[in-house]
Amino acid sequence: MSYLVLLYKEIVQFLRNRGLLLFAVYAFTLDIYLAANGIDLTLKKAPFYALDRDLSHTSRELISRFPPYYFNFRGYLLNDSQVDEVLLSDRAVGVVVFPPDFERDLLSGRKTEVALFVNGAELSSSYLFSAYATRIILNFLTASLYKPFVEVEPRVFYNQSCSSRLFMAYSELLTMITLFLLLLPASAVVLEKERGNIEMVIVSPLKPELFVAAKAVSMGIVVLLFTAFALLFTVKHLVGVKFAGSYWDFLLLTAVYTFAATGLSMFIAAVSENMLQVSQLTILILIPILYLSGNWTPIDAMPRVLQWLSVLSPLKYYVNGAFSIAIKGLSVWSLKRELFVLLLQGIGLFGLGTVILKRRR
Repeated sequence: MSYLVLLYKEIVQFLRNRGLLLFAVYAFTLDIYLAANGIDLTLKKAPFYALDRDLSHTSRELISRFPPYYFNFRGYLLNDSQVDEVLLSDRAVGVVVFPPDFERDLLSGRKTEVALFVNGAELSSSYLFSAYATRIILNFLTASLYKPFVEVEPRVFYNQSCSSRLFMAYSELLTMITLFLLLLPASAVVLEKERGNIEMVIVSPLKPELFVAAKAVSMGIVVLLFTAFALLFTVKHLVGVKFAGSYWDFLLLTAVYTFAATGLSMFIAAVSENMLQVSQLTILILIPILYLSGNWTPIDAMPRVLQWLSVLSPLKYYVNGAFSIAIKGLSVWSLKRELFVLLLQGIGLFGLGTVILKRRR
């Protein structure tokens, strides 16, 4: 009963902290919505021009193959100086240049070239524009020369529209869950330090393990409640993306991940004396965890050393499991490897964090 009273006290104390409460409400609603709708990993309405020195039907036909959803054709340029002008003034992401005799060389089978000038100042857009435009040009030239014997028909599973909103919504949700699992338990302990209550706990009959467990479990419950709210309201209705799996499976996986992340939070609480230090250490620990999780950059694309270090990030296994449940619709029981590693890391991190906190209190 006394333990339940401690849990109740910690949750009420969090609700009375207006700063943290408002931050949590923002993070699990508006922040996820902005990330899903404001960050697009695809090309949309990219402005581009064409410098056509051939003025042929084939060159105009090739320009018409650029789909309006991804590209925004602004018109034709007259000379090279206009090419420099539109790129320097950021009026265009790219310019397609056709050489003289483009159609004649193409139809006669002689070698021909299409130049693609890309504005490299806009890194993401320029990379996508170059990749999309190159594929369109190659497909057009290949189809013009011969009819392919093999027709490739891609089939996309789990995210048929290839919408980045689906990925960004869940990616930001997992980031916010990690942030608050690092921040809230540590802040609950450090607030007691700032108020001078730690000394009272030391001389009281309350066991330190019970004190730490109450902080960790209560804040874990808070994060789970906000996670459920984000899934049922923000992701489902506000953002409007699908959830393929079971909500209970997702929350169970999150509860196991809470065990591992809270251990890191206890380490933050042990070495922090005030809330400013808590916030600084939270960011310091959060960024490497995010980088090594594969949430932002595929692990296979990382340098070999970082691939080895990624096994230390509990978020890596949580991301794999959470995406499998939310997007692929798998059951949590099919993710035995992720569950086992998270439990193993949780025992180690939580035990180590608790020991360090007891020694420094």
